[in-house]
Amino acid sequence: MDESESDIALVGRRLYAALDAQDWSRLDRLISPGLVVQVGSGSAMGSTEWRRNQEAFYRGFPDGRHIIEDTVVDHDRFVTRCRFTGTHTGFFVDLAPTGKTVSVGVIHIDRFDQGLLVEHYGQLDMHGLRQQLTAV
Repeated sequence: MDESESDIALVGRRLYAALDAQDWSRLDRLISPGLVVQVGSGSAMGSTEWRRNQEAFYRGFPDGRHIIEDTVVDHDRFVTRCRFTGTHTGFFVDLAPTGKTVSVGVIHIDRFDQGLLVEHYGQLDMHGLRQQLTAV
């Protein structure tokens, strides 16, 4: 791995560490103001909307963590296959807290430019997440 790919891997891991720590000021220093985000089949969004979505997600799962299982770095892209785990102790979308612990698969493709996240593509197993929260 050359130095630039090593740098991409380092900033990519810092990004997920900032998210999991809910350190929004550190996160702001890692993302471009022109960030473009695409999650699942949803519409593209910018950095402000993405951050609001992240804050809402972590309100539902305040102890949430990305457990990175595999990474690939290709030039300016950091690809992660991971699990998101957390305990549902806050409101999430339309669901009142259940106290259940969840673990769902996630794949992210992040593109960085000059050390800042400029594009984020994410696939989260939302069906599996809802199923874990609503199972009796």
